[in-house]
Amino acid sequence: MRWRATVDPGWSLDAWRVQARAAWQAAIAPEHLDWDAGGQATLTPASPLRQVAAVRSGLVVPKAFFDLAASVLCHRDPGRHALLYRVLWRIGEGERELIGHVLDEDIDALRRMEKSVRRDTHKMKAFVRFRAVPGQEQEDAYCAWFEPDHFIVDRVAPFFMRRFAGMRWSILTPYRSATWDGQALWLGPGGCRGDVPADDAGEALWRTYYANIFNPARLNTRMMRQEMPQKYWHLLPEAQLLPELVRTAGARVRDMAEREAEPPRRRIPARAGPSRVGE
Repeated sequence: MRWRATVDPGWSLDAWRVQARAAWQAAIAPEHLDWDAGGQATLTPASPLRQVAAVRSGLVVPKAFFDLAASVLCHRDPGRHALLYRVLWRIGEGERELIGHVLDEDIDALRRMEKSVRRDTHKMKAFVRFRAVPGQEQEDAYCAWFEPDHFIVDRVAPFFMRRFAGMRWSILTPYRSATWDGQALWLGPGGCRGDVPADDAGEALWRTYYANIFNPARLNTRMMRQEMPQKYWHLLPEAQLLPELVRTAGARVRDMAEREAEPPRRRIPARAGPSRVGE
């Protein structure tokens, strides 16, 4: 007999834990369990887990597994739920140290998913650009558009809440949105890029600043594309300048090398010497 576990939303650790624990307590082996999460339902007929009865208890799982699972569940791989349950099953069946076996095929797959989610999380923190929302009564209302590779909005939103606690903002992605109203963080359905202003007055100032701090002598296009992949450029106002800055970098470096050296400008006034009494 086959059983079906439903996780909604598909990236929720709490939702996955409820289903995984119920399946383990009912002694349902991984090969007899299908996972329904985010439109990943199998076409094979299966009974929902709510109809299952527990036949055992006492499952003890190390905290490191759930820390890993919280990241892996944000990955887009449709097989992540089943893979996590297989590892959970193995731990419950006696492989207590499994999570530390880096050469194990299942653990290696989970670690690679975790790494991908961690990188995507870093990129979201680095490349979200807020734009002022016109027509708002308050001046501290901003909105941003981002296209994550994985389901990381719930995971990253608290970072922006702490970082930008003094302004009201929304971050929209194709699948999820996050809004901070100054007092509470709200998570909801996704949006579209057209819901976010295309530009604002502050971006012209930012582009001017970026153009002036850009150092052509330190340009490394390979490293630049590695740290700032080109797929994010359409989200960044400064990226509009990059083709021209890269194209003219060589000439600017030569100009800097040929320019006559200038003595440093003294920024601190010379200290006056002691004066004599009576002068």
